[in-house]
Amino acid sequence: PLHGSHVMSRNMVEFEAMKSIIALPHDSGPLQLLHMLSSIEGLQRPIRRAEKKVLNDAHKQIKHKLEGAPSKVRVQTPAEKAFVLLQCSIGQIYLDDTTLRQEMNH
Repeated sequence: PLHGSHVMSRNMVEFEAMKSIIALPHDSGPLQLLHMLSSIEGLQRPIRRAEKKVLNDAHKQIKHKLEGAPSKVRVQTPAEKAFVLLQCSIGQIYLDDTTLRQEMNH
């Protein structure tokens, strides 16, 4: 068996996610890594109506922003939510919403 299959079985990584990880160029930066991780379906959760304001406020505090005009960027998709939550978790940004904090830690 290949080394990648051992990583997948030990860490419970899905095959599609492993293909995305392997497809990353060796000189990828943190932004490419965040985009790749947020595109993995296992990390995406639906956006609840009550979470939108908290996510948009958190987006203003993170280092890597979503693409678009700064005044018009809104977190609207599960991938964008994962992108913001990953950075909040890494940057230790406190979120007021309990469900978002739980999703960030799992």
